[in-house]
Amino acid sequence: MVARNVAHFIDAALHSVLAQTLRQIEVVVVDDGSTDETAEIVRDHVGKDPRVRLMDGPRMGLSAVRNTSLAAARAPFVAIVDADDLLHPQHLEWLLEHQAATGAQICASNMASFFQSTDGVQAAAFAAAPRWRRARRITANEFVRCGMIGGREVSLGYFKPLLARAFLLENGIRYDEGLRIGEDFDLLFRAMLAGARFEFLPRISYFYRRHAQSTSHRLALDDLAGLIAATRGYSANEAGLAALLRARLANLEGARRQLLALDALRERRILDALRVAGPHREARRLVLSSLRESCIKRLGLWDAAQTGGDAQKRMPLSAADLVPLMRALSPAGALT
Repeated sequence: MVARNVAHFIDAALHSVLAQTLRQIEVVVVDDGSTDETAEIVRDHVGKDPRVRLMDGPRMGLSAVRNTSLAAARAPFVAIVDADDLLHPQHLEWLLEHQAATGAQICASNMASFFQSTDGVQAAAFAAAPRWRRARRITANEFVRCGMIGGREVSLGYFKPLLARAFLLENGIRYDEGLRIGEDFDLLFRAMLAGARFEFLPRISYFYRRHAQSTSHRLALDDLAGLIAATRGYSANEAGLAALLRARLANLEGARRQLLALDALRERRILDALRVAGPHREARRLVLSSLRESCIKRLGLWDAAQTGGDAQKRMPLSAADLVPLMRALSPAGALT
């Protein structure tokens, strides 16, 4: 668990982890320079439960902090949970059972995103298309195809998996500390290239909290340069996967040109925007998508557009799925 200035959320997150039906766990929390009460809240848990460990982070970016926690872990499997999210009480039990049944080095369950306000809790399944309603293997080809910027597929790099630590160590796989975004996608894909099997469990057991501080930041040119460099470093012998990696490079280059074109449009440099985006098909698609989104927001139709979008954005959770979430959000802060 990586933590930085999450005092409002980390207590509930830790309660949900410590309430797991799988009792033999360690919780490695890396506090990366918090200036609020985050560390104090974790220390309170350390004093009450010997399974919790608190470490100082390197303050060198998320990838470096992830590597710090992975290096400190002692269990044969490691699971990622963000400090503002929540777990179903059987999250680890289900993932470990699925790993034992499949032998996979990577196992992930379905997720739900939720937003808590004075009006109540709104929650929706993350992956809700029919193919995500059964347990199955995720191939490297599908992983790349679903990871395109501006695509309509569920980005599989967002899943919070259970990882076989020995496999990562034996293959020298660590988080790329040169990446500011996309570090989870990169680590999982390099593991798959090294032979890791990725298995998906359709049960919703991870709850991703949406709040003001969790809003994704705008991509920067340096971010895209890092992703392009990482993608160029991947090696694929299979023709279909190699073609998908070329498509990913085109997608990332299109996103780079999109940023340049949108900046030019903001400065009313219309011809410059056309010169940058015009010759590149992906750039044209992404720019037009951004302009459409901007117009919808200006007209006050964004919520309606989101509701009418792809399946994972509009499938609400069932009452049964909401029970563990509502318990986690109870005043006691614990799942029972």
